[in-house]
Amino acid sequence: MTRNQFLTDAEEYLGRIEGNVSESTFKEKQRKLILYGKILYNMAQQKTISTCNPRKMKPEDINEYVGYRRSLGVMDTTIHKDLTMIGCLLDYVGNNAMRTYRTLYYNKKPRNYLGRLDPLPDRTIELIYDLARKTDSWKVLQGCVAVILGCASGLRPQESRQLYVYDVHLEGPMPKIFIEHVKGEGTWGRRREVPINDGVTDILQKYLVKRQERLDRRHVYSDAMFPSFREGSEFVTQQSMSRFRGIVVKALRKEGVKDFSLRDGRRAFGQRMLDRGVPLEHVSYCMGHDSIETTQKYYANYKSKFVLESVYAQLKGTQPPRSDPGL
Repeated sequence: MTRNQFLTDAEEYLGRIEGNVSESTFKEKQRKLILYGKILYNMAQQKTISTCNPRKMKPEDINEYVGYRRSLGVMDTTIHKDLTMIGCLLDYVGNNAMRTYRTLYYNKKPRNYLGRLDPLPDRTIELIYDLARKTDSWKVLQGCVAVILGCASGLRPQESRQLYVYDVHLEGPMPKIFIEHVKGEGTWGRRREVPINDGVTDILQKYLVKRQERLDRRHVYSDAMFPSFREGSEFVTQQSMSRFRGIVVKALRKEGVKDFSLRDGRRAFGQRMLDRGVPLEHVSYCMGHDSIETTQKYYANYKSKFVLESVYAQLKGTQPPRSDPGL
């Protein structure tokens, strides 16, 4: 069988970056590059593309890959991430085919930005908070906290997954979370301290107590906010985080709550902060964005009511009224 040169070059590339990114980020890159290598190898065997050799791939090969992934129903945002990672490998071996592809196939290349998506509705958030306070189920509470970390503190799902309990500070008048493992570690995002809004420290304290009880019963030691309970794994998988969310959706279905993503909670955090009058640059910091342009592009969907209040207040030379007080 012909050697898969893509996987050979990917192995060398991974060997060079290992130690410069977090272990979880490295494993994710490794898993995805192996997946891409297998797909491209099969396409080359079927003569759909000219080669899977990263040093010889052409823009036309990349365009065929995009078409194939779309034919399987893969979303453009996912394909965009595929190309970003494949492009890193191509750049490593000195092939500028990805850059040429983005120029030649501008109208066909997958889009990462699909417009501002709606945040998690306020009613749904309040139902989740109420459920977390009332439930005696470990699984339901775990799911609620996975959502709450996004709603109340703006954590990305990947950041919540890799959170440590000692980075959650519930004491004092300004409870906060230190985010150590950021999304895109080594490429974008930044370590930061974020507030715990909405008065949910009691929920987090309840979760931490039950989490420790569960660890003690299993005779397991872990500092992970969401311990894996699997030998050799410190954190749960991203699929597990999604499953936690699904438990919450199921528990609230009778309340009319529709399915949502964990990122909808993060979007709600950004939107609610802006609606409460927190300056854009402060919201940008809390969300871990490299620039306020990102915050403005994806999250600054100001409600017309607050815009009008602010404009009229400025014209009158007064401070704008706050319909939604404080954090």
